Amino acid sequence: MIKWNKYILLIAFSLGSFLSFAQKEKLEKESTKIIEDRIEYLMQSLEAEEVDLTTLFDQLYFYLENPINLNDATKEELIDLQLLNDFQIQALLYYQSKNRGFASVYELRTIDGFEPEIIQQILPFINVQPIVSKRKIRPKNVLKYGRHELIVRHIRTLPTSLGYNEVSDSILAANPNAKYLGGPDRVYARYRFRYSKTISAGITGEKDPGEEFASGSQQNGFDFYSAHLFLQNIGPIDKIAIGDYQLQMGQGLTVWSGFGFRKSPTQTVNIKRYAQQIRAYTSTDENNFLRGAAAVLGTDKLKLTIAYSQKQIDGNLNLQLDTLTGEETSSFSSFQASGMHRLPSELIDKDAIEEKIIAARLGLDLKGFQIGVLGVQSEYDQTLDRALTYYQFHEFEGDKLTNIGVDYQWTLGKFHFFGETAQSIGGGNATLNGVLMNLDSRLKMSVLQRYYAKDYRSQFANAFGEKNGVLNENGVYFGVEMYPIKKVIFNAFYDVYSFPWLSFRADAPSGGQEFSGQLTIKPKRGQEVILLYRHETKERNAPIEETTVTNVLSDEKSSRYRFQFSANITDWVGFRTRIEVRQFEHAPESLSIGYLYYNDLYFNMLDNKLTLKIRYALFDAPDYNARIYAYEHDLLYQFNVPAYYLTGSRIYGVVRYKILEGLTLNFKIGQTFLADREYFGSGKDLIETRTRAEIKSQIIWKF
Repeated sequence: MIKWNKYILLIAFSLGSFLSFAQKEKLEKESTKIIEDRIEYLMQSLEAEEVDLTTLFDQLYFYLENPINLNDATKEELIDLQLLNDFQIQALLYYQSKNRGFASVYELRTIDGFEPEIIQQILPFINVQPIVSKRKIRPKNVLKYGRHELIVRHIRTLPTSLGYNEVSDSILAANPNAKYLGGPDRVYARYRFRYSKTISAGITGEKDPGEEFASGSQQNGFDFYSAHLFLQNIGPIDKIAIGDYQLQMGQGLTVWSGFGFRKSPTQTVNIKRYAQQIRAYTSTDENNFLRGAAAVLGTDKLKLTIAYSQKQIDGNLNLQLDTLTGEETSSFSSFQASGMHRLPSELIDKDAIEEKIIAARLGLDLKGFQIGVLGVQSEYDQTLDRALTYYQFHEFEGDKLTNIGVDYQWTLGKFHFFGETAQSIGGGNATLNGVLMNLDSRLKMSVLQRYYAKDYRSQFANAFGEKNGVLNENGVYFGVEMYPIKKVIFNAFYDVYSFPWLSFRADAPSGGQEFSGQLTIKPKRGQEVILLYRHETKERNAPIEETTVTNVLSDEKSSRYRFQFSANITDWVGFRTRIEVRQFEHAPESLSIGYLYYNDLYFNMLDNKLTLKIRYALFDAPDYNARIYAYEHDLLYQFNVPAYYLTGSRIYGVVRYKILEGLTLNFKIGQTFLADREYFGSGKDLIETRTRAEIKSQIIWKF
């Protein structure tokens, strides 16, 4: 009998291990899709081909490997997950306190606001475990339990563009900017060390195409380096950052470095920003970060954030001779945000200006009500002296800029109010106020009002709005998310806005409105149908016949129609099909219509050790106005949303192979063919061929 019991226990243990492994592989597969879907949803609202969202999504990848234990989850952790709203977080923490924890993750079903879709979305990033005492921060524990991550990436476009061709010495002597200084390779390397959620340290280096590497103007190797040390929950210190970091306060009217959410077809209700105050910087944007030190101190009720940054930034210098003294004076005409240093002219602008930033916020948390007073001052060692056009008349000039503000959030039953009001010293003010309404488990709504004065000035503002830059904009946004019947989700928003002063391509006060409606149907598990309609009308210049001096405003109309179907054929094969049409009209220009059709195939093989993603796309858009953006699968931590226009086809394949535990190889090759043009790009980026290919490779080692 004892012998048979041993066999039964062995079989049960083996079966349990197999099911646990299968569940782990399934969650990993689903989590990858969740992260990629969220990236696509966010980036389609940006309409930008390359945006580095590494810092934003680092935490999701971290929580995939280190799930949040619901039994001791904190408000900060749940906010950091970026997948739950205020009502859901508050309800989860209340349940946790009332019931002294969770026995299973499936108890979430009994909490208001946690529909099956939400639970499925967060499941890979949470678990339920007994609470254990945290290890003390000792060098021995840090070295033993810390995790290392090394990433090396290489990207090359073929054939190379005109800027890499050899030129004669005589031509180069006459024009030093005739060719790029370096090779066409993009090279990236990152090392990061993490100990639990307490310690993060790392260094990142990147070389852009055309820049030199370990030679000439770049004797130190990479053109750009970034390093950070980030600590959390160290005694009375809530957070401390040394080196490079991001600073995010309020709703972004005063200071918000890094990516900020805007209008999205799916995130129609969750429009509130969740400020992390400070966070480690791990991206490669060479401008949108701070360098120095910052800390968050205090208790749960009262917290003080202080930050200091001092770094060199790129700018266009103006050298002038003072006719009275005979001395040479300098100022700068603009900031340079490209981060490219491929030519002697670009190297002149590199690190040309010193920027100093001081910022602080004092926040009070009274359970359902929170308020903060914040301010930021930036100072430059040279004066910003721009040749402003009429529409830029009220923008910042000088060598010092100060902004102060107040932010708040308040939960009252099923309503959550939030906002921020800010003032630029010597300029105008700005205010943003919104409310999230959790009216029912199947109905959520949001309203957001914004007023940005034409002379509100801030170098670091990044708030909700129709355009980049927090100035010269008024608007009201309405969002709704409904679950009308089982397996159906409806998302919609309507935004009406105006620009009281002149703006880019509008030589008079103008305005516009935008509507988006998306229906998501999930008939079966693993199947999804998306129907999207989006329309925007805005006013901009239209030349009057027989004159090129005066402009009048006319409506620019843009409509998008999308059908998408995705399904899992088997446990290891899936596909997705999308058809999208974009119409663009602006008198007196003719109507432009763009078309995009693509098929994706996904393969997960060898127990999820090998994944393959393939796309074949056909597109026909007569000009750039009719372009269609579509997210592409890419290497881990790479984000790409190319604009499809002209007529042609594109094919790519992405391979991920887990060589062994902790060691992963990524590879991508893509090719674009143009049927109606025999070249890509222009100037030094001109490629005189119908076909362009890019090859990307990356290795990730975690140990």
